[in-house]
Amino acid sequence: MNATQARHIVISANPKSGAKSGLEKAQRLKELLANEGWHVDLTTDLDQMQRIVEGSDLRGELRTVISAGGDGTATAILNRIPSRVPLTIFPLGSENLLAQELKLPREPSGVLPMVQQMATRQLDLFRANGSLFLLMASVGFDAQVVRIVHESRRSHITRWAYRFAILKAIQSYRWPSLSIEGNRQGRWESLGTCHWLFAFNIPKYAAGIHIIDDALGDDGLLDVGMLTGGNAIVGLWNYLRVALGTHRTSPRWKECRVSALRVVSSQGQGGYQLDGDWGGDLPLEITHTGAKATLVVPG
Repeated sequence: MNATQARHIVISANPKSGAKSGLEKAQRLKELLANEGWHVDLTTDLDQMQRIVEGSDLRGELRTVISAGGDGTATAILNRIPSRVPLTIFPLGSENLLAQELKLPREPSGVLPMVQQMATRQLDLFRANGSLFLLMASVGFDAQVVRIVHESRRSHITRWAYRFAILKAIQSYRWPSLSIEGNRQGRWESLGTCHWLFAFNIPKYAAGIHIIDDALGDDGLLDVGMLTGGNAIVGLWNYLRVALGTHRTSPRWKECRVSALRVVSSQGQGGYQLDGDWGGDLPLEITHTGAKATLVVPG
């Protein structure tokens, strides 16, 4: 039985996504789908979700997994399900960049026709230090902001949490030098050094900021942008240019396309973020998995 015939739907909801709980919306979505005759499970536990999905997929009953949360929720689910399983995004997070890219509805009633029609789009899957991601990775100032938010998080995240984290990062971040290697056409080569790095699979970034607008999500390549500036004054000037969208005309900016990436901090400092969530400390190695995620989209 293929996904268009299967009748089982699993909703995996993140109760901490966004500025307030989206569980009520996730519950309404479950009821709406059940009223249409689907067999629906709703869970907030990723381990439980994985067990349900594995059993349903093995029996050939699984139609789709619905990610009810933000971009980080979708990434967490992708790391726990086979790439062939269609993933439906129900955006409940603060940014929902993937939902913006795919032009997805934000209300339960909009998800129903998507699940009925099962139109899909495939996006490249990349792996960063063992973890899959779909949207982007970055190393530098914004990753430090994400780290501060992550370490201080107790419940739902508001935009004020990020504003306070930016102020704290301005005071504490030291802009370490990063050594970059990229793989182009099967060969590793040095891409030089920088102090802030972005690697995009799709052309979306938080707060509506445009960094590399022409990134493609299905070409097997990462669009990499690098900024130099190893002190607070130049770093903040770079930050301002990124926020204003003028960074691509800066002499401190360089970009390229690669299939894999390695990042090492010469001072042994710094970390990275993946799809808006804290990833971990450097070093970082990103590779293309050779697989694609299957995402349900409006027909």
